[in-house]
Amino acid sequence: MNVLLTNDDGVDAPGLDALYNELSAVAEVTVVAPADNQSGAGRTNSHRVAVDDHERGFVVHGTPCDCVAVGLQALDPTPELVVSGCNAGPNFGAHKLDRSGTVGAAKEAVYLGVPGIAISAYDPVAGGLREFEREDFANPARVARYLVENADSIGSGTYLNVNVPTRERDSRIRITRPTRDFDVRIEKDGEEAGFAVVDQFYDPLRGDRPEELDDPKGTDRRALADGEISVSPLGVGHELKRSDRLSNVADTFG
Repeated sequence: MNVLLTNDDGVDAPGLDALYNELSAVAEVTVVAPADNQSGAGRTNSHRVAVDDHERGFVVHGTPCDCVAVGLQALDPTPELVVSGCNAGPNFGAHKLDRSGTVGAAKEAVYLGVPGIAISAYDPVAGGLREFEREDFANPARVARYLVENADSIGSGTYLNVNVPTRERDSRIRITRPTRDFDVRIEKDGEEAGFAVVDQFYDPLRGDRPEELDDPKGTDRRALADGEISVSPLGVGHELKRSDRLSNVADTFG
């Protein structure tokens, strides 16, 4: 299998290195990664990018989505799978997926007709609130290899959002859906004429854990709280929400 490997932390990130070494044992891996950190880029793309050669593939002076577009349209042979990561910190919750460059690259792959896998590492105790070392990515890379070896099970039009604990133990893979619990709080920004927008999202890995976790089994947040490997198989199509009232509004226009 030909695999395009990218990330949002930049071509020199240890998480990318860990995935490259592990996946190269089971696939032909070509790196097409950003020149620098693009965390939070989501599915942002650029109108024009410069591309440099790299010992493992190419360096793109742009976003993760630019990397996927360049790789899928310009590489020969064309990759059959895009793997993005490994991110230093988790990506979970429906609101967060569109903000993540790691996830954005996997979604971009699906739009371009190729399955994608987004891999993120999390510390079951500290979450993402610490510096990640190269060895922290060993377990996520092992899981990524397993999923690549079973890539034919992903299905057309699907990408996997995967969060893996850094500590190898008897973790099981849990098939999950993104939790949709989210709100924001607006605070006056000191004496300046501005406001701070603060995410109101309960994160069990951040220490703000309530007495009982209200997420049922099956959500990604619950899986992370339980120290499991969360795999969310997701599509990219926008779901049509039918409304008789809106149809009536359209019918009576003019």
